[in-house]
Amino acid sequence: MIIIINIIFSLMLSERIDQINKLTKEAEIAFKNEDFAETIEKYELLIDSFDFSNEQVYLNLAHSHLLSKDTLKAIENYNFASLADKSEIKSIALQQLGNISEKNNKLEDALNFYKASIIADTKNNDSKYNYELVKKKLNNKKDQKQNNKNNKSQNEKNKDSSESKKNDNKSQDDKNNKKDSEEKKSENKENNSSKSNEESLEEKLKKINMSKKKAEMILDALNNNEFQYIQQLKRKSKKKLDKNKPDW
Repeated sequence: MIIIINIIFSLMLSERIDQINKLTKEAEIAFKNEDFAETIEKYELLIDSFDFSNEQVYLNLAHSHLLSKDTLKAIENYNFASLADKSEIKSIALQQLGNISEKNNKLEDALNFYKASIIADTKNNDSKYNYELVKKKLNNKKDQKQNNKNNKSQNEKNKDSSESKKNDNKSQDDKNNKKDSEEKKSENKENNSSKSNEESLEEKLKKINMSKKKAEMILDALNNNEFQYIQQLKRKSKKKLDKNKPDW
């Protein structure tokens, strides 16, 4: 009886191994043919129905999900594969997680994944290259951030300087306008005063019933008489100086 049970168990185990090998082979062929939907189906059948899972299965399944544009499923299976004891598989899984982080612009996370990948397998040159590339991107990003900060500070200083200059110019313009206004008022005042004097003269002439033209004629005559008088004084003065000359 025990022998029969052992035979049956052996047959079942052999059949199970055959099915596992068959599914594994079919999954590999589907992956090579880029039929990722079938690849995922075969690997998930191995895991769910046959409770068969190893590091390589999780890694291949993660690759298939990533190529099928299912990033979340890919991350899930890369995380399983990163727990592998085999350093090469662990390093590749961590490298892929770094690639996904870099693509999503999570540069700090990507740098950490690449670093862990290199530690797991120092022969992984792809992770070394990616690590240096991301490190350079982070440094450039920090430099750009600092430059933007400096530029912002300089722009604020320039703005303050411009506002101050604008206010100074406005103050000067106000002073100039005030000065012009005062000069104009003074000029208007003088013109008004002159006009007022002229009007006052006309009013006085009206009171004595004399026209402005007649007043000007009288003034000219007075000026002429004054001129003749001055000439006569000059002639008299000249005669007094010539006492030694004869009277004739």
